[in-house]
Amino acid sequence: MEKQTKKIHYAWYILACCFLINFIVQSIVMQLSNLYIVPMYNDLQVPRTLLSLQSICITVGAVVTAPYWGKLYKTKDARKLLPMAVSVVALCTIARSFCPSIWFILPLAFIKGVFFTGSTLLPISILLTMWFKERRGFAISFASIGTSAGGVVLSPVVSYLISDFGWRNSDRIVGIAMFIIVVPCLFLVVRSRPKDIGLQAYGAETSQAAGIVKEKAKQAASAVGMTAREARRSPILYFFLLAIFSLTLATGAALQIPTYLQDIGYSPAVAAKAVSAYSAIGILGRLFLGWFSDKKGVKNATIYICSAGVLAFLFFIFAKNPAMMAAMIVLYGLVSGITSVMPTLLTSTIFGNKDYGPIYGMVVSVNRFGGGIGTLLVSFLFDLTGDYSIIWPACLICMALTFFLLLLCMSMSKKKLAAAQN
Repeated sequence: MEKQTKKIHYAWYILACCFLINFIVQSIVMQLSNLYIVPMYNDLQVPRTLLSLQSICITVGAVVTAPYWGKLYKTKDARKLLPMAVSVVALCTIARSFCPSIWFILPLAFIKGVFFTGSTLLPISILLTMWFKERRGFAISFASIGTSAGGVVLSPVVSYLISDFGWRNSDRIVGIAMFIIVVPCLFLVVRSRPKDIGLQAYGAETSQAAGIVKEKAKQAASAVGMTAREARRSPILYFFLLAIFSLTLATGAALQIPTYLQDIGYSPAVAAKAVSAYSAIGILGRLFLGWFSDKKGVKNATIYICSAGVLAFLFFIFAKNPAMMAAMIVLYGLVSGITSVMPTLLTSTIFGNKDYGPIYGMVVSVNRFGGGIGTLLVSFLFDLTGDYSIIWPACLICMALTFFLLLLCMSMSKKKLAAAQN
């Protein structure tokens, strides 16, 4: 291969596409969905609980089918599969605008959830893992920021469309936008693997030029790790899935921050400012987490982010004190990227890249399930007890359990992979 100098590596174009997916598809489907609740309620005249079930249907569709998407992306061309999945999400968005009742909308939400998994978190993680050998942490964290940025930029746009044209026309406009903006970009740019266009992953060429990795070692490294079958037979997978469930259970519960702050005496204005503050800190926190992972390694990044998570939930307990509340907001902002950045990095670190797609598909299922259960569990416990007295200690325990299990998985994996190579 001819030496290429002063040329943008193709991996950065892949990253740009991943950012675009999060910016438009992820933010519209998940971040901005609540903007539609009131106008749909006024139009359809059904209980808001039924309208909120759309997010549950999307989550169920994602949880059930994520492992199958992982297998598909292992064997099929992402250049065709990913635009197809986004196209179906766009069609479901447009189709909702023609639904006469909630009983048509809920099954459609399930279908959207099925293809939403195949168009967002899972393929983004697979593509970035394949395309980045170096700066992988930065790439994953930068792509995840697309969701936050999309929420900030598109929220006033969607609000304007709903208020001036109605929720049905808004659905049609944003669905068409997915078609004309996202789908062509993905088809033109996305490639499953660097070797598909005669390249190596970003950073692999540098390592080779420095004499760190020889050709035979590179070829061996390209197939390092466990197969999905080996992973399913190993306790490492189940410890890891339990860690991910425990993590997303806690972070899903923490979505109740604005409600919690008002319940303990803060004004709605203070609660709104707190949400804005931790969202802004979260953007910087994700970038820092990616940088820290690249510089210090995934294990040290795990120690840092889980320690911050344990402290954050400790401050949740004492948030009536304004100083403790401020510390809670800062720490939770830093931790907020943990569910979007760390599972991707940890899956490749613990299980390797031999069967990354199918294994990560299982991780995505548990990730989505844990987040949904966490949100529902908080509401149930609050209704049962009337306060948050047992919720935040439980979240602290979940985060501590996550910390322990992740370190255990990395230790067990290191021994298992070393034994396999001998």
